[in-house]
Amino acid sequence: MKSLFLDLAFFIYLVSWIGFIFYFKTLDRKALQITQGVLLAGALFHFIYVLLFIKELYEVNYFTFREILSLFSFLLVMTYFYFSFSRDKAYTLGTFLMPLPLFFLLLSYLYFREAPLSPFSPYIKSFWFPIHVISSLLSHAFLLTGLSSSVMYLLQEREIKRKHFGHFFRKLPPLNSLERISERALYQGFFFLTIGLLSGALWSESAFGDYWRWSAKEVISLSLWLIYAGMLHQRILIGWRGKRLAYMFILGSSLWFFTFFVVNFYFKGFHTYGN
Repeated sequence: MKSLFLDLAFFIYLVSWIGFIFYFKTLDRKALQITQGVLLAGALFHFIYVLLFIKELYEVNYFTFREILSLFSFLLVMTYFYFSFSRDKAYTLGTFLMPLPLFFLLLSYLYFREAPLSPFSPYIKSFWFPIHVISSLLSHAFLLTGLSSSVMYLLQEREIKRKHFGHFFRKLPPLNSLERISERALYQGFFFLTIGLLSGALWSESAFGDYWRWSAKEVISLSLWLIYAGMLHQRILIGWRGKRLAYMFILGSSLWFFTFFVVNFYFKGFHTYGN
């Protein structure tokens, strides 16, 4: 029964992405309203799946990487709603962002149906564990949304620089709106990433007796935190804007993808699935 809700969510997300593509081509307001309604329906099914997963998690006391992918996909969809109803109203963000939750859900179907158990299953009832997981995934949901808006910024900026006001110029939000979205995604992503690292250290101490174990994933996560801290420093104090911020989002996201997939499964040791 639980998987049925996830199947429905995936199918509805796919339909909504097609709707976003249609809206991107036509900018038809009615198409946007229908598409967002469809996406909301998919999110409701996905939310039911998440609730059932949480209930099952605390009954059987284990989970797999497939559930992590599903939860992360749900949070990515929530970040779309968060930014699309903000003052910048970047509705076309859905065209660029929705492939990400679809990609992660598709991976969970194709590669992780028999995913290995989490190495932390015996310790999930710790107070700090859900805070660590939710804040860490939410941080990267915001930061990947910032990646999407940065890609949109680069496409828009390229047409303006070439004075070729073509397809993207007419469809994408203004550069200042895209820059504000990227900046807000950076602030919020960094905040939750910090919470994720701190709660992870507290959870590690309560579960294993030490705050830091120098695992590959911990070291790279700290490196990610330093990259985004540097971006904040340069943005606030130096005034980095536009392309520099966009390129740094690409760098940080590339390192995150490496951590999420390569380190998780091909590195041996604590905090990975490759044991």
